Amino acid sequence: MNKEIPYKCTCGGELKRSRVEVEFFGIEFGLRDAEVCTRCGSEYLDQETMKEIETIVKERNIFGLERKISVTKSGNSLVIRIPPEIAEYLGIHYKSVVQLFPMDKDRLEVKVVS
Repeated sequence: MNKEIPYKCTCGGELKRSRVEVEFFGIEFGLRDAEVCTRCGSEYLDQETMKEIETIVKERNIFGLERKISVTKSGNSLVIRIPPEIAEYLGIHYKSVVQLFPMDKDRLEVKVVS
């Protein structure tokens, strides 16, 4: 299904139609049609898929919870602060226990244990 697209990616690379695994906010959406850049690897989903993702994310009350935060330091440890809206959604409070899982070099998963 790798068809070439007549316009280019914002990086200047060629776009090809392809099927990609779609995951958003930890929700798996399976294989979907997308336009993929041959240079930078950016994936562009169609409007229908984006609307489906938005609907499900809103139904689960996680729309708008994504935040960029700074890493700080306490002693020899690095500290990641959890914004109150995300803590409330996850049921995390002072002295909650979580597990950290490094998924790859740029992804960290946090699992709430108690």
